[in-house]
Amino acid sequence: MFDIILGLPVHALVIHAVVVLVPLATLSAIAYVVRPAWRRVLRWPTAVGAVIAGGTAFVAAESGEALLRRVSQVRAGTTNFELLTTHTEWGTRARLFCLVFMVLTLLCLWFARPPQEESPRGHALDMLLGTLVVLSAAAALVTVVIAGHAGSTVVWTGLA
Repeated sequence: MFDIILGLPVHALVIHAVVVLVPLATLSAIAYVVRPAWRRVLRWPTAVGAVIAGGTAFVAAESGEALLRRVSQVRAGTTNFELLTTHTEWGTRARLFCLVFMVLTLLCLWFARPPQEESPRGHALDMLLGTLVVLSAAAALVTVVIAGHAGSTVVWTGLA
């Protein structure tokens, strides 16, 4: 399921969504947290972005594992497996942090309402969830960048 679509590796198709949409989703979530006045406008785009970030990171990691199996069989002699291992490890971390980011962001969207809808749950819960969202957004963004760089290093080493 995560291996090939129309003759192309799923991984090569989905990673572009990850490297574009995860940064956008993290920026939207951070804006939601730090600018309560923007929450009404950012609520749905942030929710959709968080789900897409978590979903595409999951598909990228799963499809990367399928691609690794294929590369290990077909191109074992021309692949730098040391670089590939680094990429795989960071990809696994990116999947984890993107999924954590997705869950925490959805929780924050549920509990941290725009100022006029503020509930009696209190400011402390908003602060806690907001802090966790910002930290998870930073972790997701950093791990996606490092995994992407490591992956491009695997592909382009020796070609430029």
